[in-house]
Amino acid sequence: MTAPTPAGTQRRIRALMARSWTPEAIAAAQGIPAAEMRLALEHQAAISPELAQRVAAAYDALWDRPPPQRTPREREEAAAAETHARQRGWPPPLAWDDEEIDLQDARPAEGWKRSGRTSVRSADLAEDVAWLREQDGYSRASNAALAMRLGLSKDRLEHSLSRARKASAREPAADMEAG
Repeated sequence: MTAPTPAGTQRRIRALMARSWTPEAIAAAQGIPAAEMRLALEHQAAISPELAQRVAAAYDALWDRPPPQRTPREREEAAAAETHARQRGWPPPLAWDDEEIDLQDARPAEGWKRSGRTSVRSADLAEDVAWLREQDGYSRASNAALAMRLGLSKDRLEHSLSRARKASAREPAADMEAG
């Protein structure tokens, strides 16, 4: 594994922001000054090896955890961070391969792209869940863990899975009527 690089540091901060983590929330959770992370987002030259190490450790600790959202202010700030990241097309942690995130020419995982859509079809989410369970080591994961992995709320995921099951149950009946 390579040492954390300035490019990888920016990607890590941006990916955490795509998961609704603000620099202030990261600072509170991991002790890295928010001002240093904000500067790092704008200027790779401002990223010291020490900061790169600290951000990499914070990323490893936080990538699959939701940010604090206990108060209305925390919820507003988390939503603003996610919106900021979405508007800039910043990939979330799951789009990055841990072995490549620090490479200068690294790209998000093949097939990942932020679409212009603000919602995802229930059938697409159900397909993603099936893939995670079959291919990505989540065979026994709870819906809460899968939702976190996909960057959704548990309620949103369960609602989508329910809708997908209902739609799937209707399809054979429609096929029989057509035949």
